[in-house]
Amino acid sequence: MAPADRQHGQVLVMLAILMTLLLAFAGLTIDVGRQLAERRHLQNATDAAVLAACRALIAGESDSAAALAARAVAMINLEGSPVGQSVAIPDDAHREYEDGHAGDPAYLTNGIIVSGTTVRVALDVDLPTVLARVVGVSELGVGARSRCNLQGSPAVPIVARRYTHPPGPGAGFVDHVATAFTSGNGGVDALDPRGYDGVRVPASLAEPGPVFSIYGTDSKATNASDFRGFVALDIRDFETTTHQYYNEVTPGTNAPTIKDIEGAYLSGNPPYPGPGFPPVATPPDGGTQVAVIPGNNTSFVVHEFDNQFAAGDRLLLGVYDGTVMSIPDFSIVPPAEIAIPSTTTTPFDGPTFKVSRNASFYSTVTLKLRGDTEAALAGRPEADILPDPAVVPPAAGDMSEPIWSTDVFIPDSGSGTTVAMNDIQTNAIPPGIYTAWLEGHSGIPYDQDRAVPVPVKVQTDANGDGDYTDAGDVGVTRDFSLAQSTLSGITPSLNGTLTLPIIVSTTSAANTKWDGGASVETPVSLVWDPTTFTDCSLDPAALGMGSITLSTSSVTPAPSGPNDPPDATLTIDTLGLSSGCYQFVLRASGTNGDGQPVTHLQIVKFTVASTAAGGEYVDIIGFTVFQITSIGSNDIFGKAVSGIYSNPNDPNLRLAQLPRLVPWN
Repeated sequence: MAPADRQHGQVLVMLAILMTLLLAFAGLTIDVGRQLAERRHLQNATDAAVLAACRALIAGESDSAAALAARAVAMINLEGSPVGQSVAIPDDAHREYEDGHAGDPAYLTNGIIVSGTTVRVALDVDLPTVLARVVGVSELGVGARSRCNLQGSPAVPIVARRYTHPPGPGAGFVDHVATAFTSGNGGVDALDPRGYDGVRVPASLAEPGPVFSIYGTDSKATNASDFRGFVALDIRDFETTTHQYYNEVTPGTNAPTIKDIEGAYLSGNPPYPGPGFPPVATPPDGGTQVAVIPGNNTSFVVHEFDNQFAAGDRLLLGVYDGTVMSIPDFSIVPPAEIAIPSTTTTPFDGPTFKVSRNASFYSTVTLKLRGDTEAALAGRPEADILPDPAVVPPAAGDMSEPIWSTDVFIPDSGSGTTVAMNDIQTNAIPPGIYTAWLEGHSGIPYDQDRAVPVPVKVQTDANGDGDYTDAGDVGVTRDFSLAQSTLSGITPSLNGTLTLPIIVSTTSAANTKWDGGASVETPVSLVWDPTTFTDCSLDPAALGMGSITLSTSSVTPAPSGPNDPPDATLTIDTLGLSSGCYQFVLRASGTNGDGQPVTHLQIVKFTVASTAAGGEYVDIIGFTVFQITSIGSNDIFGKAVSGIYSNPNDPNLRLAQLPRLVPWN
């Protein structure tokens, strides 16, 4: 063969080899494209499948039913494969795993796993090649996998109080996370903050709890009428004075700014970015201690909530016991009232109450019951029925201070310490409603005082049986309430002015009217006690150039609806006050239609150009699913449809958890 012919033959051989390589690469490119298209197809199917299973769990379905939902949705989404490939999903007994990892969910390659609050779906198929087989590649592996978690940590800046009128039993005690039928049984569980005292049944979807005010005029904390459930999710950890701040909130962020931020979370725009709450620890470790926002605007909260939710919706909320805490400090949860006879022939035992503390408080608390010492300055000296120091036996028109079942003690760190009022004596006190101050003082190093007003209902008991309804007894039924009033507020800048609506209503649970008796009733007199003006730690403070005024000082109590105008307006001019938290006492007194004196004292608290968090917070004791029953102009009502659990991601809270696609590992 001539040299030219040999060269020509070599070119043909090289061309043949090159064409083969080009065809091989072209075949691989085509088959890899088919592989990528099929992988996207499988990924869409696994994503849809895990979300379907998570939604089934939220709807209350079992694990097996959720797995069936995942399989059904996956099969629907697997139809119409871009390469015409069929895919089989093995049953639970034939799930496929990577070699050496059988049974480990993290190494699942083909199948469905539903476990607790996690769903995993993996699909795997061998895709026959079309052109790549000419170079020995007959199949290409195609796989996809997705994982969905139910994330349960609350994203709404509202906490629900567990109890009404603790510690129980009786006296209107209600456990809102027990079934409606058993919610009034027993009292606060002394051993477990999430317990049911052995006599109540946890709420459920089949047997929900009683309808109650989750937020609004009737959802006040037991020891702080200005707190109604609105919290700052972004400020936590009150074990020390250095808190944890999130999402660009800082110690200098003022309350109105915090409120705007939390209002956006309420409407879901933007949704709360986290971090979520950890499981509850006992005693609290800081992670579930959440800042109280003072001076909330009820209509603002309800309006923002109404933009996002409707009756029938379920949501997961943190639950607190009803007590607002201070740092580092203790709290007194007073009784609803002290009911005593006008005259005692033998010492009388009064109600019980609770003293709680936060995790960082380790001082003793000393108790005292003080009379209405400012009554004389208000022109009603007869309203002070407890002299200081107390006298035993008491003089006519007076009572003695109780003997405390526990005194000078460190409160229990869990559910608090229950204290009983024992051996009270009275001497010819005219029937009526008076007020005493239940006080506690903490020792070194805190040196803090706490004082809460408690109504003292005095009635005659002719036969001494304690029910005040027998012949010859004189009871007290004509009363009024300030419970629907707004008793707190905030001005974000120095020298600002606050206006608070005051409502004197006869619609409380204990009474229905003020007039109609044998005597002529008087209007209720409204005044504020200047001697009670202090900071919020009860240290003396001066109003200075500011002023506190009432639009009227005389109100006739009557039933009040949610849309009725206020009976009076309390105006606070803060001119000259420095930044901080202040409080004073609003006095309401009159004579009812039975000729009996009635006095109620309410603490009014306000802040001036102060940071949002301050030192007040709530301890979240657990998490519960609530179903919204109605949303009014000023209230959000709902009922518990689950029990209370320490972990927000507990499977028993699935009804309100949110499905989230998360990384496989």
